[in-house]
Amino acid sequence: MDEFKFIPNEYYIEEGRRRFASIADYAIITIDGEGYEYPIAATVERDGFFKHYFEVEDEPVGNIERIELFTQSGASLGSGNGYIEKGDDGWQIAIKLFVVLKEEASEDAGA
Repeated sequence: MDEFKFIPNEYYIEEGRRRFASIADYAIITIDGEGYEYPIAATVERDGFFKHYFEVEDEPVGNIERIELFTQSGASLGSGNGYIEKGDDGWQIAIKLFVVLKEEASEDAGA
């Protein structure tokens, strides 16, 4: 069976990336085992990726252990674990995401 190859244009890819960037609304950032809600302070779209920025207040002091993104309605979009030592100065945290669109052949490609 012959295969049909589709190559998305740059507009399609950028539009998809823009839509992905608009889904998240806030994050629960875990500092020393306690979750704190922070809204997205800014979203920056660049060549091939976007970043969500969060302004983490000076209090509480502790270790940033986890970040989980949510939609406005409270649906979880994903999470990340790590370890950042946070002092009593405010922080700006960024989550950098790449959206990749690619075609893969499937068994029913001709259907």
